[in-house]
Amino acid sequence: MKWYACLNAPALDRYATHLRVAVRTAIDIAGLEPHIVFDGEEDRLRAVLGHDAAVHIHRRRSGLIDAIEATPETPGWNRAVAAGAMLRLDIPLIESEDEFVLYTDCDVLFARRVALSPLRPRLFAAAPMHEPHEWSQLCSGVLLLNVPAMRAEYNALLRHARDRLGRPHHYDQETLNEHFEGRWDHLPIHMHWKPYWGVEWDAAIVHFHGPKAEDARLLAAAPPRDDLYGLLYSRDPRGYAHFLRFHDMAERAIRRGERIGPAALAPLRLEAATASGGRALRRAWASLRGLIPQRPREAAPPPRLPPEASFAEVVTQENFDERAYLYANPDVSESVRRGRIVSGRAHFSRYGRYEGRVQIIPRDILATPENFDAEAYIARNPDVAFLIARGRYASARAHFEQRGCAEGRRQLVRTARRHIPAD
Repeated sequence: MKWYACLNAPALDRYATHLRVAVRTAIDIAGLEPHIVFDGEEDRLRAVLGHDAAVHIHRRRSGLIDAIEATPETPGWNRAVAAGAMLRLDIPLIESEDEFVLYTDCDVLFARRVALSPLRPRLFAAAPMHEPHEWSQLCSGVLLLNVPAMRAEYNALLRHARDRLGRPHHYDQETLNEHFEGRWDHLPIHMHWKPYWGVEWDAAIVHFHGPKAEDARLLAAAPPRDDLYGLLYSRDPRGYAHFLRFHDMAERAIRRGERIGPAALAPLRLEAATASGGRALRRAWASLRGLIPQRPREAAPPPRLPPEASFAEVVTQENFDERAYLYANPDVSESVRRGRIVSGRAHFSRYGRYEGRVQIIPRDILATPENFDAEAYIARNPDVAFLIARGRYASARAHFEQRGCAEGRRQLVRTARRHIPAD
């Protein structure tokens, strides 16, 4: 299968090492044919990759380049970043032979052979943004593209993207989420794994989403930080340590001019198998506990439901809702926030379904300029808190005014507290 990555000259220094590792692991481990779309001089890219690298290079500027260069820069939006990020939208015009191709960002490594032939997405398949089972937004770092279908969408997609140039932090990912809302297919998460999700035996494509390899090394040697990179790293330092060893092994192979063989992979495979086996044992133990009947006196008391709840229901595999589960189970929400568990879905699969956990669909209303309540808005839209922590928006009000109002975002209904007079 063909694998595409895209970047422009301003990004080359930042991603040079990651790109070399991606190319080496794509060839030696994943069995892919590398294609690099580059906005810059080919000789410079060849010097970074090595002149003998078995890579197809496509020199190209984004189809939006004229509009990008004519758009004034704003806080949070940069022309050079846009020119590189939007290159991936042009892959359907570059590829003329295959029906399906794989795209990834440059900051990935391939940990296993990539077999995507059973998947045939309508337009493209992608994995979730922040949590492995929260599918409300896609992450554009790994995409399995249906080339003819995306080619048919190209003009409409570029019109959509052109109309939004200059919006703060609005690049390819935001464009794809908006234009293809409800029309993209799910990519198995082991095909787009992130180090802050932990060590994973099945992970085939590992994306250094957030902290890059050098960032993670600095974070490992420094006191804990409360910025975005620090928070992501702290969710699972073992995951970063594991995949950094993988990254370093590939770097050593590049320096020595060697292929990455099974013997080099064996210690990493053993470590991943041990970690995954431990999780499997914990799941098995949780299953066994669920088979042991509880005596009435040991039964957990029913949860106290907040007044904002419109109804509560026992959670099942069929009705599971990530936000409703975290809303009803603040202990789980806190564990997710601290990185002790990757998501509410993961907790439910391992423990919650055996504990009779409930979820609550909160009562909410449309947020308007007249009724806007920052705390209620963030409580209903937890992704906004993440974007604020990332520096994408200064406040909940800023998100609402710049984006949330147009999206029809909702906020929780606050229940007035009853005043009880003193005796």
